[in-house]
Amino acid sequence: MAEIIFRNICAARGRKDIFAASAGAAVERGMPVIDDTYVALESCGECVGERKTSTTQFTVDMMNEFDHVICMTRFIKRFLGEHEKVKTLDEFTGCGDIPDPFGYPLDVYIEVCKKLQQSLKMLYNKICE
Repeated sequence: MAEIIFRNICAARGRKDIFAASAGAAVERGMPVIDDTYVALESCGECVGERKTSTTQFTVDMMNEFDHVICMTRFIKRFLGEHEKVKTLDEFTGCGDIPDPFGYPLDVYIEVCKKLQQSLKMLYNKICE
């Protein structure tokens, strides 16, 4: 959800020069994205575009590819280890941890989507403007 929402924010502001990608801490490339993810995004007014499969598990080599590595929770930040590029979304926005809604009902996906929309707009303003 975060990747799609952030890409939509960038597109709405005409920023074609910003690239956002997601990578999981415990995911295999090519796994289908849970349908509730798309339902939540669409119900929150997000342009989903082409449905995707999961990207890949995050690797330390990816540190060189990105200016920022934004984690949704403190746990994931600790999991990735100490690196100057690794921060939580909370560190930029004060939004608190945003847990993965996997395994929860659709209403939790929608709440997470709304929180991401707010937080990622704040993140954009801090790192992209």
